[in-house]
Amino acid sequence: MPVSPRNLPGRRPLLTLLALCGLVLPLAACGSGSDSAKTSAANSYGLIEAGTIRSATQTGQPPFAYAKDSGQPTGFIVDLTDEAAKRLGLKVDYKSTSITGSLAGLTAGQFDLASSGVGVTAERAKSVDFTKPLFWSTVTALTTSKSTISTFAAFNGKRVGVVTGSSQEAQLPTRIPKADPVRFQTSNAAVSQLLNGSIDAFLVGGPDATEYVKQYPGLRQAVSAPVDHPTSMAVPKNHPALLKALDQQFAAMVADGSYAKLYRKYFSTSPEPELLAAWPALKSQFPEAK
Repeated sequence: MPVSPRNLPGRRPLLTLLALCGLVLPLAACGSGSDSAKTSAANSYGLIEAGTIRSATQTGQPPFAYAKDSGQPTGFIVDLTDEAAKRLGLKVDYKSTSITGSLAGLTAGQFDLASSGVGVTAERAKSVDFTKPLFWSTVTALTTSKSTISTFAAFNGKRVGVVTGSSQEAQLPTRIPKADPVRFQTSNAAVSQLLNGSIDAFLVGGPDATEYVKQYPGLRQAVSAPVDHPTSMAVPKNHPALLKALDQQFAAMVADGSYAKLYRKYFSTSPEPELLAAWPALKSQFPEAK
């Protein structure tokens, strides 16, 4: 007598198991969608890793970004980054690189932010976006204490160091048009060559020059001049939410005095008029400023 399919051994348990699987799989799919929504909400800033700002910085750009003895990054821009991230409930994962590496990493999707003294230029603005101004700097020709030169023009025909990709490199043809440029990957390398006499001057940001003179008594600032652009942080073009959030936190820090406290920690000079114009609330916090 043929055996009916319904009488096959194990038929009912198998059907029951399949039925249960049919119920479980849709539920699992729903759970996955919910988790995805939560992840999306937690990563509303479009970060590479939800909850963490992956930030490029430098270890040789005092006072904006440099390394402690422990190797941990510190400096004016780093402190601003840490405070803004704290207020946003985010962590910061710093990666040390150059300015050129920072900007390239932003466009390549390797970083969410560049936390160092990044000069805002029209060329750079084509590939990245910038926060509101965080500092307004000067450009300085740093030389040795043996030199008596005191004008930019007097360095024409001299070997002048610049950091590749820096805003000072772009300014060199205007400041010292007949200089013999010598390019370096880092500021520390340029300072080293200046100290041993391999170059005659190093064109660098004013605050950086001040720090190097403090570190090396054999150096002096030959001449300085205001620049026509601010110093800011940079974010990729596809991070509008992060950019807005950072600017909001910087505005809050200016309003509550936190920005001024950090500024005085790292700089002995008053803010430039252009920075006060960008943040009017700073005028009452720096009454000594012009």
